[in-house]
Amino acid sequence: MKLLQKINISKACGPDGIKNILLKELAPLISPVLSLIFQQSLDSGTLPPDWRDANVAPVFKKGDKNSAANYRPVSLTCVCAKTLEHIVVSQMMRHLDRHSILTDLQHGFRSGFSCVSQLITTTIDLFGFHDMKLQTDMAILDFSKAFDVVSHRKLLAKLDHYGIRGQVGRWIEGFLANRTQRVVVNGAQSRVTTVESGVPQGTCLGPILFLCYINDIPDGISSQIRLFADDLLIYLPIRSQADHHTLQKDLEKLECWAQKWDMRFNAKKCYILSIGQKKTSSHFYTLCGTVLQSVQHNPYLGVILSDDLSFSRHISSAVAKASRTLGFLSRNLKACPPRLKATAYTTLCRSTLEYAAAVWDPKPNTKDEKALEKVQRRAARFVTRDYRRTSSVTCLLRRLGWEPLSARRRNIRLTLLYQTIHNAIAINKEHFQPTRRGRLKQTSCKYHQSKQSFVPNTIRDWNALPLNIKEAESIEAFQASLPTASY
Repeated sequence: MKLLQKINISKACGPDGIKNILLKELAPLISPVLSLIFQQSLDSGTLPPDWRDANVAPVFKKGDKNSAANYRPVSLTCVCAKTLEHIVVSQMMRHLDRHSILTDLQHGFRSGFSCVSQLITTTIDLFGFHDMKLQTDMAILDFSKAFDVVSHRKLLAKLDHYGIRGQVGRWIEGFLANRTQRVVVNGAQSRVTTVESGVPQGTCLGPILFLCYINDIPDGISSQIRLFADDLLIYLPIRSQADHHTLQKDLEKLECWAQKWDMRFNAKKCYILSIGQKKTSSHFYTLCGTVLQSVQHNPYLGVILSDDLSFSRHISSAVAKASRTLGFLSRNLKACPPRLKATAYTTLCRSTLEYAAAVWDPKPNTKDEKALEKVQRRAARFVTRDYRRTSSVTCLLRRLGWEPLSARRRNIRLTLLYQTIHNAIAINKEHFQPTRRGRLKQTSCKYHQSKQSFVPNTIRDWNALPLNIKEAESIEAFQASLPTASY
C-alpha cells in the first residue's frame, strides 16, 4: 500500500493501460488483492503476460537524430509489476549489502553512492598523482548496448553464485523469460517482438541485475577501475614504460572478460586521456584491435575532465547550456508572474550550474566564477522584468533573496563532507583526519589545481565553522544551521 501511495501520477502507464492515479487513489482497496497476486507469482515463479510486456520509448542521447543507434530504449512496463519489483529489489539489496557482494568500485544504482561520490573519489586520486608529479593515463571505455546484450542464462548462473536462488531465483527467471516489447513513437506502434537477451531499462529490477552481471569485472585488474553502471574508467600512474604495458594488459583482460560474458566494447567511442603537468611519455593503447584515440578532454558522468585537471572547459560548457535555457525561458515566459519565472530558473538553469559543483568549484574572483554569477545576474533581470540600465542587479538579487552561487557551492561541499564523516555517502573518510575540537587536518598541496580541489578546499571551510554546527545531530539540522550569504 505504501508503494502504491507513492506512485507519481504524472508518469505514463504501462501496456495494461491501468492509470497511475487509479492505483494511487484506490491503494487501500487494491493492495490486499495485489498482495495475493504477488504471493502467487512468487510461489509459482511466473508472471502474467502483461507484466512481461513493454512499450519501448526511444530517448535521444547524442549524435545524428536519424540514426537509431543514438537512442536509448527505455521500457515502460506495468506499474503493478514495478511494485513487485520494488519489493524483490529491496530484499536483493539487503542480501547483497549484508554479505558485501557488490564491489565498492561500483557507484551506480546504490544507496549512498552517486555520480558525485564517484567523481570525487576519482579526482582525489588524480590530484594526488598530479601533486606527486606523475602522469596518469586514463582509459574511458564504452560498452555497446550494455543492458541489451546481457545473457539471461549467464546472468542466472551469476545470481545463483551470489546466493540469489530458490523462490526468488525462479521468479527472476520467469521475469526474464518470454518477454515481449514494441516501440511506441508519437502514438504509433511497431510490431511486437520477443526479447531474447538483456535486462529491460526503465524497470526497477533491471539495473540491479546488471550490477550483479558486471560485478566481477574488476577481478584480476592491476590498474584502478571506477564503475558507474556501464560507464567504466580505468587509470594508472605512469612511473616507467612498464606501467604502460600494465595498463595495456588490463585493457586486454577487460576485452577477454567482455568476450566471455557476451558483451562488447565500442572501441570507436573509447578514449585515452593522459593527465599530468608534463607528459613524460606517450603510448598507443589498443582495444578490440583498434588503437584508442588520445584526447585532451572528455566528459565523464556529466563533468568534462581535462588533461591539465582544470575545469574551465566544463564550467564554460555549463554556463553555455544554462544561458541557452535562460534565453528559452526569457522568450517563452515573458508574461508569467515572477514566482513562476524564479521556479523555472532554479529548476532548469541553476541546477545545470550546480551539477557536481563540489567537484569543480572554481577559485573566488576568477573568470570562471564570474561567468557563473553572470548567468544568475541575467536571471534576476528576467525574473523581475527590470532591464533598466540605472537599476542595480545586486539590489534585484537581494530582493529575490538569492544567495551567491559561490556560497551555495560552499554549502554543497560542506554537506558532502558532513555526510562523509557520518558514513552517509561512499567517500573515503581517510582523507579527513580529525585533530581537535571538530577540526580536520589540512592536507598539503603543491599546485593550485590541487589546492582548489574538494578535499583541501572543503577542509578549510569546515575548520572555519563553529563547533555547534559541526556537531549537528542530523543532515537537515546541519544544512539549516549553515551560514547564509547575500549580495
